[in-house]
Amino acid sequence: PKWTSRTLWLKNPQSFPAHCLRSLSLATMAIKVGDAIPSAMVHDGSPGTKVDLKDLFAGKKGVLFGVPGAYTPTCTSAHVPSFVNVTADQWKEKGVEVVVCIAVNDAFVMSAWAATFGETSVKFLADPGSEATKALGLTFDAPPLLEALGNSRCKRFVMGLDDGKVVGLNISGEDGKADEDTYAAAALGFF
Repeated sequence: PKWTSRTLWLKNPQSFPAHCLRSLSLATMAIKVGDAIPSAMVHDGSPGTKVDLKDLFAGKKGVLFGVPGAYTPTCTSAHVPSFVNVTADQWKEKGVEVVVCIAVNDAFVMSAWAATFGETSVKFLADPGSEATKALGLTFDAPPLLEALGNSRCKRFVMGLDDGKVVGLNISGEDGKADEDTYAAAALGFF
């Protein structure tokens, strides 16, 4: 069998220095309720306009949701529309000031995709190098996905944030959560 540091660690975690274990666990753990959103740069409209997720959610209530890709069937027909169909007033009633969609696509694709939904309070941000996706620990790289879309993507998720802290989180396919558990109704329920 091919031995990697991960398989060796799983067989004998005491054999690794503490600093190696910290970096290994941080690299593979998904964000969870109670965590602060990490600093990660995403693109807003063009590659030259970058936004730090940590700064974007600092001092306010917000919703961040991720999709595997722009223009993909479920993302376009169900996931994003569930957020677009919530009015700015409905978000405001819950105290939500910012609603953000991220996907592992470039800024031009995300801008064009956003335009297909018309006027909306949802902000579409690009994560072309998967920086945010990796920082959140939400990389989706199952073999069928890689075959269909060509590279690792973002897991389908929704999180509620209050001053940069995660107050609610649903990830499709984890803890019994279905795609629908990552739609806007779940986000509204976080607040």
